[in-house]
Amino acid sequence: MADEEPLGREYLLHEEIGRGAVAVVRRATSRAGGPPLAAKLLRPEYASDARVRELFLREQAALRDLDHPNIVGLRDLVVEGGTLALIMDFVDGPNLRRYLEFRGGRLQVAEVAAIAGQAAAALAAAHAHGVVHLDLKPENILVVPGAGPPQTRITDFGVAVLLHDAERGAPGGTPGYTAPEVFGGAPPTAAADVWSLGVLIAELATGNPSMDPAALPPALAPVARDCLAADPRRRPPSRRVAAYLRSLAASAEQRAPGISDQRTPSAAGQPGSAPAGAGPAAPWAADQPGSAPAGAGPAAPWAGGSPAAPPGVPAPFAAAPAAGLNDTRLRPGATPPAPPPESSPSPPPPSRWRRGPLVTLGVAALVAATLVGINAAAAGERDDPDDKPTALPSVTVSESSTPSSPPPTKDPVANLRVTLAGRVEDGAGTLAIAIRDGTAIAYICDGNRVESWLQGTAKSGQLSLEGKDGSRIAGTFDANSAEGDVTVAGDTHAFTVKKVKKPSGLYRTAARVRGAQVEGSWIVLADGTQVGVLSREGVPAPAPPLDVSGGTVTIDGSTLGTTAIDADSGEGF
Repeated sequence: MADEEPLGREYLLHEEIGRGAVAVVRRATSRAGGPPLAAKLLRPEYASDARVRELFLREQAALRDLDHPNIVGLRDLVVEGGTLALIMDFVDGPNLRRYLEFRGGRLQVAEVAAIAGQAAAALAAAHAHGVVHLDLKPENILVVPGAGPPQTRITDFGVAVLLHDAERGAPGGTPGYTAPEVFGGAPPTAAADVWSLGVLIAELATGNPSMDPAALPPALAPVARDCLAADPRRRPPSRRVAAYLRSLAASAEQRAPGISDQRTPSAAGQPGSAPAGAGPAAPWAADQPGSAPAGAGPAAPWAGGSPAAPPGVPAPFAAAPAAGLNDTRLRPGATPPAPPPESSPSPPPPSRWRRGPLVTLGVAALVAATLVGINAAAAGERDDPDDKPTALPSVTVSESSTPSSPPPTKDPVANLRVTLAGRVEDGAGTLAIAIRDGTAIAYICDGNRVESWLQGTAKSGQLSLEGKDGSRIAGTFDANSAEGDVTVAGDTHAFTVKKVKKPSGLYRTAARVRGAQVEGSWIVLADGTQVGVLSREGVPAPAPPLDVSGGTVTIDGSTLGTTAIDADSGEGF
């Protein structure tokens, strides 16, 4: 690749710095000089795809009016012939996923509050302009290099929607990070981004995006719990989350490192702390505006009113005004109906955070009452968008109760991310399975004409996948292998596949080449062997060789990019 290529009349392109499913990011400079820029270029093979162009231009529409220090800014749009490019600010730093890896997979409370607070502030700015991001995850947050607390900037608004166009539907997001109502087909709202914030807080604090909020440090657990409320109307607005986390970060930084892991901002011993016997004060719920009196049931997270904050509790949350899910500059006043009032004390509504009841036991010698009954069902890992999860009933346990049975054992493969590949018995073909947090995608082919893509679940060590053509996979798996039976083209074959590492795995592409629609899929085995099928206008044939290092394939003289089914990053899921 040449060291320098022109882009329009004003820019020059330099080395590649990133690659996604439909776009390539290259460092760019202005011919007039100035700081380096980033050019996000739509891949040529998608230039004529109206749907992909729409998603690409949606990012431009979302960023056009956004100017916030925690959002990667848009500088220009270049449309020239078949070239479509977004010119954006250049951030010479890792994404948050890599930053987490550098830091051992989890962060201290002060740093979690700082990073998540910046993300919440950026989302609040976007929501004020009527923009919902819909794909907030560590891969889409960049860390700005420098001394002091980390500064971050959100990027990739490629699947964002404008709230005044929300009825058109959302293109989706990443399983595990996207609110369950979006996968259930509901119109996206700003509350969907708040769900993603809750997942982000859990992952930064524990290293596990599926961790139950109750397992988080006390200063973070309540805010994560409220962000992950199953009912979108019960989630707090992003600006209130930002205000609380900013205050928490400032408070934690003034203390000794790590103290926030053990004590909340309103912990005992501080002015205004709860008297002995009253139970622990909740740093998040205690200062909710319009909190209901005792016996009135929990208030909605954004209930009206603004009483003074109790001493020792961050004030920004208490002062936050009421707002609705879609109450933005572009769509003011479009608030949903309020949840029905509760006439007597009851546990919080079940959330979709985790399957199975969670029980918090009070110790009579230390506290007189403990709020319990947090219950949740699995979230974000819907294989079928129409498969709406059903919440399990909450369980309330008094302070004198004792558990009737041991707590459930944690599923050792609940959050497994692995790719497995190998040959099917009887010489029937080659099979690869990618597993990510309970979701599984598989591809089987004979390298000639028979092929099938399947999707399903990988939970509790059991595989269950189906393809649109009637193909099926049933079997068992662990972190290193999977075995079972696969049915394809009407025949059933046994299989045993082993764990493989990148660049081995699954790849696919789709484009129009010389007027014909082509679709290709490949399995790359551990020894580098490739097996794949390429269809032209629906007619299958052996696939040409794949350039694994570059992620490209040459078909009829045209070089096409491919998408990896990446269990680690979630690409292709």
